[in-house]
Amino acid sequence: MTIAKHLPIYAVTYELLSIATDLTKNIPRDFKSSLGGRMRDECVEMLMLVSRANAAMDKAPHLSALLERLQVAEVLFRLFKDKRFISITQYAKAIELTAQIGKQAGGWKKKFTASTPVA
Repeated sequence: MTIAKHLPIYAVTYELLSIATDLTKNIPRDFKSSLGGRMRDECVEMLMLVSRANAAMDKAPHLSALLERLQVAEVLFRLFKDKRFISITQYAKAIELTAQIGKQAGGWKKKFTASTPVA
């Protein structure tokens, strides 16, 4: 088992957290703690789910939860763009990262479920 911090999916998820932290600094005060805090919390939770999936024998539940949280983050990024809290360029970078995370998590989940014998 590899240390989670050395996994490519962990690195991309950490980069997403870093970007989310930077982007939420510039959103209006009315939304900073609610929506901005939620965005950061979702990204932190995704990092934890990567670590849990890495350590778990049954990775599927953690990866499913990761993909669900990823959808929430994508919706929040879209809302930030639509409300013009972030630029289209910033949104594109965030969505590029979420796509990478989704592909890696989906592939990891598919590999795990394909190798798990059905009783």
